Amino acid sequence: MVKGGKSSSVGGLVFLIAIFIILYMLVMPPCEKCQLLNKGNCGEVCEISSLEGVLFFEEIGDVDLSGEISHEMEQVNLYIRVEPEEENLAGSLYVDRGWFGNVDQDLSFNLENMGNLEEISFSTRIIEASGKLFVELNGHMIEQLEIDAPKSVIVYLPSSYLKEKNKLKLYTDSPGLKFWHKNKYEMKDLKLRKIYEKIHYEEERSFFISEIEKGSLSESTLDYSVFCSASGSLSVLKIYLNDNLISSESIACESFKKSLNLDKTSLIIGENELLFVIDDGSYLLSPVSIINNLTQEVYPSYSFSVKESIYDSANKYILSLKMVAGDKHAKIIINDYEFDLNEDGIYFEKEITSFINEGNNHIEIIPENGLKIDEIRIDYK
Repeated sequence: MVKGGKSSSVGGLVFLIAIFIILYMLVMPPCEKCQLLNKGNCGEVCEISSLEGVLFFEEIGDVDLSGEISHEMEQVNLYIRVEPEEENLAGSLYVDRGWFGNVDQDLSFNLENMGNLEEISFSTRIIEASGKLFVELNGHMIEQLEIDAPKSVIVYLPSSYLKEKNKLKLYTDSPGLKFWHKNKYEMKDLKLRKIYEKIHYEEERSFFISEIEKGSLSESTLDYSVFCSASGSLSVLKIYLNDNLISSESIACESFKKSLNLDKTSLIIGENELLFVIDDGSYLLSPVSIINNLTQEVYPSYSFSVKESIYDSANKYILSLKMVAGDKHAKIIINDYEFDLNEDGIYFEKEITSFINEGNNHIEIIPENGLKIDEIRIDYK
């Protein structure tokens, strides 16, 4: 009787351990599962799991029919402002001139975005001075100084003499008949101060509307919040939808929320373009979303954007789903491509490189049975 009891207990323990192992295998990340099972070439699976660039991430929950669809977009950053930049030319310099020789100094600097350059100046601290100090810019005399040291000086550089590559020449005059004397200038902290007008007055955002969404659309709104970082500024904010002006209003430097009712006939099936434009100031619009109310319930859809820099450099895109355990069946549509989801584990991964477009992309999920997605993400490498 005792031996039989021990055998039954051991059998029960083995059964529980087996159940635990099966459950653990179901929830293991694909890379670790492949390596544990010694499936051979796990490189591709593990490479997928180690992708770092995230294009899209959403915590969905139950995939249910809904009478409202929200298209969330990235924040819009608009500004027209001036910003100073400082460049160190030299820590210290010495120039002199006498009957038996001279020391002149040349300083070089480069300029970018000259079209946005508002002002540029050269500054230094004069420690010792005798005679006159001459300043030339690209061969043009721009300043003659005769000062008492110590003193700080600023010389403004005329824009008409500026080039992409520039040279400042510093030298002093001759002492004349005083052959025993040298005119000289000792300078410290020679700097260049550039003031640029930074201009980024417009930004585009896009969102995708499916044929079903467009066909059942009852009303649409554009919701956004405005934040200002240029105190005292006043600007006109214009918003265009598919090249049509839908709003033009003066905005002060303050924070506020806005909701614009859209003419549903201005929305099109496929990709829709929003353009935001200001004429002054510095403003951040966030969050920005299109809220569409429908006459019938539809399954949710999601949009994400691929920037040109990412599209040109990425060579692989991976769709990953984290779901609850159980038998799951659904159709997933990415742009014009569709495939089936048939999975009983909690992880699903698929390479979707050939499905991805530069710019706006669209995902639809149509479940065949109850489906709960904890996380959906798209990574790139």
